[in-house]
Amino acid sequence: MLASVLASLDLFVVNLAFASISESFPVATPQTMSWILNAYGIAFAALLVPSGRLADRFGRLRLFRLGLVLFGAGSLLAALAPGVAVLIGARGIQGGGAALIVPTSLALLLGQYQRPQHKKMVSIWSASGSVAAAGGPVLGGLLSEYDWRWIFVINVPIAILALLLTTFLKEEPRQETRTPDLFGVALLAVAIGALVTALSYVSNWGFASPGLWGTVTVSIGTIVWFVRRCLNHASPAVDLRVFRTTSFSVAAVGMAGFYIGFAVMLLGGSLFLTNVWAWSPVIAGLGFSVGPGTAVVAALIAGRTRRAPRWLAGLGSVLFVLGGTLWYFLLNDGHNSIPVMFAGLALTGAGAGIAQTGFLAGGVSGLQPDSYAAGTGVLNTARQIGSALGVAALIAIVGAGTTASSYRFAWIVLASSGLVGILSALLIREQFNDPVTSAEDGEIESVSPL
Repeated sequence: MLASVLASLDLFVVNLAFASISESFPVATPQTMSWILNAYGIAFAALLVPSGRLADRFGRLRLFRLGLVLFGAGSLLAALAPGVAVLIGARGIQGGGAALIVPTSLALLLGQYQRPQHKKMVSIWSASGSVAAAGGPVLGGLLSEYDWRWIFVINVPIAILALLLTTFLKEEPRQETRTPDLFGVALLAVAIGALVTALSYVSNWGFASPGLWGTVTVSIGTIVWFVRRCLNHASPAVDLRVFRTTSFSVAAVGMAGFYIGFAVMLLGGSLFLTNVWAWSPVIAGLGFSVGPGTAVVAALIAGRTRRAPRWLAGLGSVLFVLGGTLWYFLLNDGHNSIPVMFAGLALTGAGAGIAQTGFLAGGVSGLQPDSYAAGTGVLNTARQIGSALGVAALIAIVGAGTTASSYRFAWIVLASSGLVGILSALLIREQFNDPVTSAEDGEIESVSPL
């Protein structure tokens, strides 16, 4: 469960500390600094799906330990980074480590208990990540107030402790499976990276720039190559057969589109507090925790309801639209709009928690039980891709903006992502199935609420 804490904590801590990190590298452009977030997200997205099969092939405990070593080493390198390039590379190492940790941690936990106790263990595992998500902004603010490097230092002893505790775990027998196509993983990372680069620099390059269209061409060409390779490879990086189910395809698109807005909310909201209102990292962290905290509570409630997935995805998306619209019309430079900020955080946070539950459940509900692992992995990858695109979009729109007006178009993107979620929810037809109780042992990639 310490591993779940590591993965959840990092997302919210680094977003809150982003402004403080940027101040340490004044020469770097906002586009360059955005790779501190996106290097992690892209590495995580590319490796998440194949990591489950790598664990089956080489042993879950071995891959889990490797993930902890990578995450801890990446954290230490980030803490000591003398420049932006090293910090970005360290974040990529962290993301790769997290991609190995997340699916293997839950599988290892379930392997220590009998099947009747699995649902309870999944709830505890998810709750540990939820607590980290809710407390992440506060911790990030406290550490950034002293020195942002401590947000990475703190990961090192946690990773070491988790590594020591693995000596008490029993390794499960390895499965005779093929090694997933690692070249395909690299193609996916290049495709996402090129698209993120194009979106990040569009405001600098201009729409007529050869650099922009060259980067877009690289992204499209690599995506086509990736898809063809997955369709023809004996052990593809991603099993594209899950997309034969209409509701799954719709849920994946909805998840990616929705998380573009979620990333805008996370980074945009924290930057607004620190750059526009000039709140200290500690106060900003305390204030911003309303969003993740509400998301956690909403996700836990949504996970226990018997409502159809499309209803949950739709309701969450509506709340997201309301939050973005509220910020667009009423959020301003003055502190008289503080209630507007908190109301928007609560609405978007609740929307994210509810909608993600709906998209995950709706996506896997039409799949066969033996496809749950692949399906949840792809949906989580779609989430990471959407988040990377959201960060790129926000940086392209806001840059180093310090006025409320510079964020207005970002709030339009936020609300628009909710509209994408609503349209996707309308096309999800299957009824709710519980992948936790239906999947085979150890086949759940991640059911974390955030």
